[in-house]
Amino acid sequence: IGEKMKKIFYFVVPLLLMSVEGCSCSNKDALTIWVGSESVSFYNDILKEYENIYNEKNQERFPRWKVKGIDAGSSAETFLQDNEAGADIFLCAHDNLGILTAGSSVIAPITNEALLKQIDEDNSQVFKEIIVNEVLGKKYTFGVPLIAQSLVYYYNSSILNENDVKTWEGIMQACNKYSKNIKSTSILGEDGYNNSFLLLARKVNPDNSTFTSVKIYEDGIQENCFLTGDDTIAVMKWGQDFFSNPNGCSWPSSSGWEVELKDKHSAGLIGGAWNYKAVKTALGSSFAVTTLPRFTINENQAYGSITAGTIFQSGTFADCKILVMKKNSKYEKYLQDIMMYLSNKKVQERSFEQCSNLPAYYNAVDEFESLQKNDDNAKTAASQIKMFEYGIAQPFGISTKYNTYYYSKGGPEYIKAILNDKNLKESNRKYVSDQQIKNELSAICNIWKTGERK
Repeated sequence: IGEKMKKIFYFVVPLLLMSVEGCSCSNKDALTIWVGSESVSFYNDILKEYENIYNEKNQERFPRWKVKGIDAGSSAETFLQDNEAGADIFLCAHDNLGILTAGSSVIAPITNEALLKQIDEDNSQVFKEIIVNEVLGKKYTFGVPLIAQSLVYYYNSSILNENDVKTWEGIMQACNKYSKNIKSTSILGEDGYNNSFLLLARKVNPDNSTFTSVKIYEDGIQENCFLTGDDTIAVMKWGQDFFSNPNGCSWPSSSGWEVELKDKHSAGLIGGAWNYKAVKTALGSSFAVTTLPRFTINENQAYGSITAGTIFQSGTFADCKILVMKKNSKYEKYLQDIMMYLSNKKVQERSFEQCSNLPAYYNAVDEFESLQKNDDNAKTAASQIKMFEYGIAQPFGISTKYNTYYYSKGGPEYIKAILNDKNLKESNRKYVSDQQIKNELSAICNIWKTGERK
């Protein structure tokens, strides 16, 4: 090749490559969307679809765009580090709204009537409440629900059958028959999220409806917390027996829950969709999944209005990841229509099929046919959705202090201390009497309200 042809080659070819797809663009002057790293390829394809639809409908060229993978759990913090350079649309955990809307807000409210209508029609009341926040004295809808998640029970089908896993008592009995030392379940952590299976456990009423007296920043109000109901005290007493039973629940160990499952030191795991692949690897052909089990209060665990024989359903935080958009984006006129397309039911269904992203829309388990297929991924999704009946969304999006007070001021450690009390020597136990348990729950509740025990 002559020198002149080389120059043409090096100049023209890069331009051709850049123009093939908007998402391949590395130019900063592009409409940017952040999604979960596991979903980049999928949303690239979806944006190509949207671009074609837009161009045909509007007879004008859609702007350059790019899709970038990011951890949705930390995307809000990344955006805040330099919101000018941040994405125009990005996926984040719903309870990050507080830090994104603090002060005058760095994200824009949703105003498009068609998108607001889609959000209202497609989502549960729980999700519609957690995407609203107050800025400068006025409430706005800031997020679009896209991906749902909750805790489920993974288990070893060579040890437990479908009847066993309906109750924790059934699981403990089956485990005892298998081995005197195998645990019913491992848990992922000792934190305030993974203890929610007991903290948010719900009393099962005769009509099969469920109830909990626990309040955590209810209606977004800092003082609106409650943790000393008869039901919670009875559940904590049951939990003490569950964690001290040789076939009960295992605290996280140095070996890790994957090893515990693989080596049959534990028959199951209380976990989420993010654990799915690792659980499949650990259990192999013995993989099975269901909703979190129920349990029954006995005479020694009864308290106040909660009598022996009262049935409880294990609880969960039932959360969602949401799409939000940059305030004062130069691509503002495009963003809400893009979010409406990305979050419509059909795209959510395809996202599940291709990326295992659980749909956020209401009654997905009934409407989404692929969830009924006889495969493990679908069973995990169906179990998660069913758990939404027994959960609440993490209520920390209103204020950044809520998350700090709940998780980082000692509350989870004190709850562990209550539950672990029967594993200690008699002389070291602190939560023997009902009143001692109630007093500690009261102190934990005060931490939620004020950041202090007293």
